[in-house]
This record gives sequence, C-alpha cells and structure tokens, in this order.
Amino acid sequence: MPTAFIPFTLLATAKEGRQRAFRTDIERLVSDHRAPLSTVKSTATMACLRGAIAKSEHTATEASLARFLADRLVTNGIHLDITVCLEH
Repeated sequence: MPTAFIPFTLLATAKEGRQRAFRTDIERLVSDHRAPLSTVKSTATMACLRGAIAKSEHTATEASLARFLADRLVTNGIHLDITVCLEH
C-alpha cells in the first residue's frame, strides 16, 4: 500500500544567541536527504522551506508536526524556531 505524504511549509527563524549559526543550520537542514526540503525564500535570520512528510500521528496537527520536527532538529544539533503550515 502506498504511503500518503502531506506537503507542508516550514518557517524557520534564528533562535536568540544563534544568529551567527543560522545560515549553517539552514544549509544542514536542506542537505539532509532523509527529509528533503527546498528553500523558497531566505534571509540572514529567516527561511521559508517546503517539503512533504509521510502521514502519521505527527501530522495530525500543525503543532504536533512542529514539535516533532523541532525535536528531530535539536537531536541533529540544529537550533531553530519553527512554525509549520500543513497543506491538506
């Protein structure tokens, strides 16, 4: 049975005190082949990215997906404030 994917938009901003690492964090995020994301727009402290994720309990709400992604990012040493918008 094919897996359903949910498209989403992710708005990432630099966490306070981590502005100097923001560009590196975004580059690492986009280069992660396990979670393909493409950059739509980016500045020195904000980036808008688009991607898709397999439908799961994490995609039930925008808040649950944001928590899931934020936890994964921190585990990989990427520290960003994120907001997610699901596109149903």
